[in-house]
Amino acid sequence: MNYTAADVKKLRDETGATFADCKKALTESASWDSAVKFLEERSDKKAEKMITAGRETKEGGVFSYVHHNHRVGVLIELNCSTDFVARSESFRNLSSELALQIVGASPKYVNYEDVPADVIDAAKQAIAEDPSMERVPEARKEEVVANKLKKTLGEQVLLLQPWVKDESVLVGDLVRKVISETGENIVVRRFSRFALGE
Repeated sequence: MNYTAADVKKLRDETGATFADCKKALTESASWDSAVKFLEERSDKKAEKMITAGRETKEGGVFSYVHHNHRVGVLIELNCSTDFVARSESFRNLSSELALQIVGASPKYVNYEDVPADVIDAAKQAIAEDPSMERVPEARKEEVVANKLKKTLGEQVLLLQPWVKDESVLVGDLVRKVISETGENIVVRRFSRFALGE
């Protein structure tokens, strides 16, 4: 694909990828959409590599947000591997976005793995007792229950929630994007949401 310096700049602005990656994507792709897709796949691979690298995430910070009416607030611990990333603008922006998400969407857990077994069992039982489950073939029941369970409990899990600013993006994908930008694993360690009178 033929491209200009303006195309590289536009692609960088749109995806947040490096100059070299944008040039490579435009060179190897037949269209703009395929260049964007190429960069998204590259970004996902980079994020996955950082997550599975096993580096300790003991740096970072504790961030706070108090809503303008002083009726709700959040404390969130966000970790990374180095203090360099902890001081970066993208890391601090992520902490702000996550705090706003917690204020707006009231999640109870960070990850699906954090959901207690008794909550999962109660949700499974409620799904199994749902009259619509009688129409599901026996061979597919386990799969349907698992999908409904993930959807039901996903509303209570921060990283599985749709982002309040763009519902086509999951919060977990937002974190993965910052991981690929910074080149370090980022972990939402814990959070507390405080609402007046609760």
